Amino acid sequence: MMQVINSVAVGPQTIYDVSLTINIALGIATVVASIGLGILLRRLLVRRLRKTVLDNWIVQTLGVLVIVTPILLGVVGAVAIFNASFVVMALQQNIIKNPQLAINFSWSLTQTMLILVLGNGIARTLRAMMVRSLGSSRMDINMRTLFARVLYIVVLSITGFFILSVWNIPVAIPVTVLGAFTVAITVAFQDILKNLVAGFYILVERPFYIGDQINITSGVITYIGKVEDIQLRATMLRLTSGEEVSIPNLFIFSNAVINNTHFGERRSILMLTMPQENFERDETTSKIMQLLKEYPEVMSKPEPVIMVNGYEDSKISLQIRFWVATGQIIDISHVVYELHNLFPTADISVKEPI
Repeated sequence: MMQVINSVAVGPQTIYDVSLTINIALGIATVVASIGLGILLRRLLVRRLRKTVLDNWIVQTLGVLVIVTPILLGVVGAVAIFNASFVVMALQQNIIKNPQLAINFSWSLTQTMLILVLGNGIARTLRAMMVRSLGSSRMDINMRTLFARVLYIVVLSITGFFILSVWNIPVAIPVTVLGAFTVAITVAFQDILKNLVAGFYILVERPFYIGDQINITSGVITYIGKVEDIQLRATMLRLTSGEEVSIPNLFIFSNAVINNTHFGERRSILMLTMPQENFERDETTSKIMQLLKEYPEVMSKPEPVIMVNGYEDSKISLQIRFWVATGQIIDISHVVYELHNLFPTADISVKEPI
């Protein structure tokens, strides 16, 4: 019996491809591990600092800065995996032979971090001070929010210019780069820019305020809820069912919006259908009026109104209208329940509010 041994020749190119694949995998794993380590350190640091007297913006800024060191080490490690001699040579030339360059780089990096922390802190502080000061002047919350955000962006922009000056980068360079990308950004983010313009319109025109309850209807889609925040891109709405939904400002700008709480009062309509033999005009209406007067949330002016809405199949339909204060959301189900106790054979439904 003859045994044939088939040998597979492994060339240099195959070995290089395998080595390159391993290096890429190790480099990616190193970067991912450094990011994970940075996130873990940030979480531990933020959890620890929240128990101190430090302000929240200081805690969050320090939490961001602590991520930088592991990521930088991870990137250096990933480069060293591909070309260790390059990293060693760069360290020798820049640190050993030219320590002043490394000192200058470290000092510039330290200045950048300090300016970033200080600028973010000043921006957040001025934003809070503006909201508080404008609130004492009785300016509506939409305009306070708009002015505060504009001030925040301006301060951060000034901070960015200071950081550029630390690295001796001319202002014309970022301006030129920004101008070059303006057309591409405009084309790629048309919807975002439209939402920004619509958000600016909502903050300035003020069709509704933060805290109002609004209805937004487009076709078969209807959103009903309380406005929690008006951002430049979207409006945060807390639905009556309890969920929070982010609605693009362009959607609000392009569709009809009903502000349920714009005025101080709001109308409620109940439909009551009962057999005609059980209906007595004076007695039935007086019972309903007496029931409504027992609820302090029901406004006496305008007065509640009870009117016949129609006759059909030996039944009479009554429409009960009354007004409630916007700030006192009456539980309509209580009125429906009491009406059912008064008229057990009647069919009762809520027409407004919906």
